[in-house]
Amino acid sequence: MNSDTKFVTLPDGRQIAYAEYGDPNGLPTLYCHGFPGSRLEAKLFEGPAAKYNLRVLAPDRNGLGQSDAKPGRSLLDWSIEVDTFLDILNIKEYLLIGVSGGAPYALACAHQSPSRILGLTLVCPLGPLNQQELLDSMRWPARVNFKAIRDIPILSNISFRFFITPMANLWPKSIYQLMLMLAPAADSKVLIRSEVRNIITGSIHESIRQGSDAILHEMLLYTQDWGFDISEIHVPVQLWHGKEDETVPIIHGISLANTLINCSSHFIEGEGHFSLPIDYADTIQAQCISAISTHTDDSNPD
Repeated sequence: MNSDTKFVTLPDGRQIAYAEYGDPNGLPTLYCHGFPGSRLEAKLFEGPAAKYNLRVLAPDRNGLGQSDAKPGRSLLDWSIEVDTFLDILNIKEYLLIGVSGGAPYALACAHQSPSRILGLTLVCPLGPLNQQELLDSMRWPARVNFKAIRDIPILSNISFRFFITPMANLWPKSIYQLMLMLAPAADSKVLIRSEVRNIITGSIHESIRQGSDAILHEMLLYTQDWGFDISEIHVPVQLWHGKEDETVPIIHGISLANTLINCSSHFIEGEGHFSLPIDYADTIQAQCISAISTHTDDSNPD
């Protein structure tokens, strides 16, 4: 078991595994990990989190890492689970960060419990893949797999259960090497760093600890109607996206920014899907704090 791992037991007996990074006495900040990913991914944010006095809480989603499964869950089901998780930890208000495939889950939390959220930060966020334009914008491996899970799920089940998951389990570094081979220059500059490789490889390997079921279910959820209206979210949002992102192309960030009614967008030249959250981690977390201060000042005039 990773030394960073902690557990919360839910009322029905299931457990949520999570990791904490940054300042243990700092401002609670919920980190929604990407896909495929786990709680260990949030270690990439550890240094800046400590610097800005953020207590980063990174739970594994149901069936990923060491969190117990919840078959058939929806995005909103997870947001309800998050409320319970935070209640047990006696956390009433928090910052919310959603990275890549964690963005839909962060948006579900913002829709479900806006009064608890001090601010939402989306980093290279994945948009709704039931919008054909967004699905078509993705690189062919992702596009083919998402279309398959939606239209011919038996093919996805076979490929993940008998090829992709076993390979990632036995040779996680081979998956990383494939990511590096496909990466644009903006991303390869960070993916070659040993500390980044170790964190991302460990997170992906941990995500499949329980097999393929939760991975396949998450893929399906991304391609379906998310079950809530993004335009109804009133939480203040900071959205960051690299203009050279080829994993989740910038059209996803633009689409979400145009739909969210209280969104400040930062589209960064020369940055990709991995370089942005890694090299801009300090800037992004500083902006989290600044946005809260501005929002608080606006809400409480002298």
